[in-house]
Amino acid sequence: MSDPKIEAAAAIARAQANLEQAVAELEKLPALDGRSIALAAHALNNFLTVSVAVVDLLLEALSNNPDRQVRRWLEGLSHSNDLMTHTVSQLMRNSTGAEIGLRWEDTELPRLVEKACAYYRRHAAQKRIEIRFSAASDVPIVRTDRVVVAVILDNLLSNAVKYSPAGKRIWVQVHAERGGVACRVRDEGPGLSAEDQTRLFLPGVRLGPVPSAGEPSSGYGLAIAKRFVDQLGGEIGCESTTGQGATFSFWLPAGERDRRDEPRP
Repeated sequence: MSDPKIEAAAAIARAQANLEQAVAELEKLPALDGRSIALAAHALNNFLTVSVAVVDLLLEALSNNPDRQVRRWLEGLSHSNDLMTHTVSQLMRNSTGAEIGLRWEDTELPRLVEKACAYYRRHAAQKRIEIRFSAASDVPIVRTDRVVVAVILDNLLSNAVKYSPAGKRIWVQVHAERGGVACRVRDEGPGLSAEDQTRLFLPGVRLGPVPSAGEPSSGYGLAIAKRFVDQLGGEIGCESTTGQGATFSFWLPAGERDRRDEPRP
């Protein structure tokens, strides 16, 4: 007899892989049959607005719940909502040909990163991988686009889980740096050669060994992350040695940002 929890976890893992592929494909989607796509995006956005509101209300209502797992689940759902918000934005952009402005808002990056970690812990647990999150106490507020940052985090954490062998650990750290905030994702995977590191952020390039459990890789995730970080005025990079894992990090400036309606990536 099958275990419902195992089946649910497997379904979530498949959905996550499909979501990553969908985001990559939307980057290449031509503006065909714009009216149909626009109507679908509008309908999705209506449902998404309800989902976001419900999760936010539950996070507030259950903030003092003694079972910490409840909050982790809700934060995982919140991160999933952010990713879907980005996907809907891409649909709207490709259906109309118009750029969607970045939505600048004051953001607590540690909380956003912790939500992303909560989202990936269930998938990581299938491979007996432990995700360890930590944040310094003096991290300043960042004025950025929360949804775009969620997509950046999704790409980095997805790769860390995907390329890590079973039984390993992933460390995710947030701290103040150079007048802004830095986030580091370190894994115990196979690492990257010096040659591969020169091509890391090129679109459509699949680097290094095959993912440890055969998970699909579009070759676009890091290129998308790089473009988004650039749009936010930040920096992204990687430190790695073959056979010794990899550390991907990105940095975002803190403080007030230009409030003009800049195009969303």
